[in-house]
Amino acid sequence: MVSKMKIAYFSPLNPVKSGVSDYSEELLPFLSEYFDIDLLIDPSWQLENHTIKKVFNLVPFEAASFDPSCYNAIIYHMGNDYKAHRCIYDSLKKYPGIVVLHDLVLQGFYAERYDETGDFHSYRKLLEKHYSDRGTRIAEGIRLKLPDLIWESEKALEYPLNEEVLEAAKAVIVHSDFVKERIRSKINKPVIKINHHGHINKEFDTEQTRKGLGIGKDDILICSAGYINKNKRYESILSALSEIEGFPFKYLIAGKDRGGLLGNYVKGDEPYLIKLGHLPIGKLEEMINASDICINLRYPTMGESSGSLLRMMGYGKPTLVTDYGSYAEFPDYCAVKIFPDIDEKEMIKRSVTALALDAEFRISLGREAKNFVDKECGMKKCAREYAEFIKSLQGENS
Repeated sequence: MVSKMKIAYFSPLNPVKSGVSDYSEELLPFLSEYFDIDLLIDPSWQLENHTIKKVFNLVPFEAASFDPSCYNAIIYHMGNDYKAHRCIYDSLKKYPGIVVLHDLVLQGFYAERYDETGDFHSYRKLLEKHYSDRGTRIAEGIRLKLPDLIWESEKALEYPLNEEVLEAAKAVIVHSDFVKERIRSKINKPVIKINHHGHINKEFDTEQTRKGLGIGKDDILICSAGYINKNKRYESILSALSEIEGFPFKYLIAGKDRGGLLGNYVKGDEPYLIKLGHLPIGKLEEMINASDICINLRYPTMGESSGSLLRMMGYGKPTLVTDYGSYAEFPDYCAVKIFPDIDEKEMIKRSVTALALDAEFRISLGREAKNFVDKECGMKKCAREYAEFIKSLQGENS
């Protein structure tokens, strides 16, 4: 019997509220078919997932006692949330490994790090190192809490602040060609695209879910999910929906509104609006499953992919996406693509109306979305591609 490679796996895990936590917890059982995995975690975390705790060896990370020679490979999942990824970042700088880059732009991570530590000198020095005078201006803008945040603008792709992480990486795994091309232009290291995985669908009582939400028999239920940020285009979505006539509908938003943004976009007590806040994955999937139409827009992009989008498509929901970044890579036949710079509001309004009034169109588009996710984003396929890439790197190093 051939022994499995042993890997150290660094990732946020629930209860850390991060899409990366959900991503890893879903992928790990499939990766375990190929590897003997130790989960290196922040010592302050108390994991919620009983299956993960039972199946995997949990190792609280302590830099002084960590021995990288015990492992054939070290995997780091890196994203923009500082509290979720600080332990991962600290280890990566000391012990380079394979980075799974969930966000191309890491400006938010470093700004949160400065806010948490108060170390403005190091923050500004890093920005100046990579972006000279422009880096100084970005740092000063964050220090002064100016409203023009770099990661909420189109300039973010020009100043991603991912250089330190890429320098420490031995190789990089990304989820889109959009990100892959940009990484390859910066480093001469192995870079591979592995699609963000889909999910294993659960069974729900759709009628009961809709009844619990107060959805009428003839109502069209529209759903958006995930953290509420400016780049999710809620201002355009809510403006478009406020003008829709001709059919009854409800609009459900499931996600944490960290900045209180919806209050800026909601004009009054819209009777069609349902706000649920952050939901556990099972409950979120129940809401998606009960929906007729989903909306998952994102512009400007930080180079991220979306687990909630894969859930929407995987549950066979016709979904509106922004025709930009990684979203543009989905085939035209399995999503409705909205241009962010050409009368976005009108396109949202017309697309939702067309889907709402044509049940066959909704069903057909949703079926194509599900078929694409099942074929190109299956868990087994993604885990196999991880294994092949990681093992190929061992061959290069031998």
